[in-house]
Amino acid sequence: MNNETNWRVIALQVLILLAVAFGVVAWIQRPEGALVWLVGMLTMPLAWGLLVLFGAMPPHEQPQQRRTVFNSLLGAGLMIAGALGACALGTLGAISEDWISRFGMIATALVLVVIGNGLPKKSSTGCRTSRSTAVKRLMGWTFVLGGLALTVTWLLVPSVDEALGVITAGIYIAMGMVIVVGLQRIRLNSKSGDPTG
Repeated sequence: MNNETNWRVIALQVLILLAVAFGVVAWIQRPEGALVWLVGMLTMPLAWGLLVLFGAMPPHEQPQQRRTVFNSLLGAGLMIAGALGACALGTLGAISEDWISRFGMIATALVLVVIGNGLPKKSSTGCRTSRSTAVKRLMGWTFVLGGLALTVTWLLVPSVDEALGVITAGIYIAMGMVIVVGLQRIRLNSKSGDPTG
């Protein structure tokens, strides 16, 4: 195992330990949520174990593929450990409990940004290259801008209430409309023979 993959394995183990520690704190403070805390604590070790058990973890001879899998596990681990950390701190009264919801929504928004950033870099699908590129760019920009709008909203709106839910729903609806209209334009440009569509 090379050093680059090695530090990912160590980082994943640290995240698993943090998730377990945060989950135990939340469990002690709120035993009625035991099932939620337990699922959170077991998710990462179970995912890692299943990858190895079913042979989905690339072998050491494929370091690039192993790094990709570990990067995905680390991203998921950060989200789970962060969520359990927010829950633990909320149950201890160290942070306002509305930050538990805020963390979840901000993490989801940042996932959209990461997905949107990666979409244009994916290899082409079965449709024409120019059309495929246009679709990936549309989806990428929509996810990135929508994710950033959601992040700013959940960071800056002062209280978690119905207004915040309406703003969030509005952003998701706007993203959906942009995608529908954009796909329609790409389809029409493609039919008309526009080489950029």
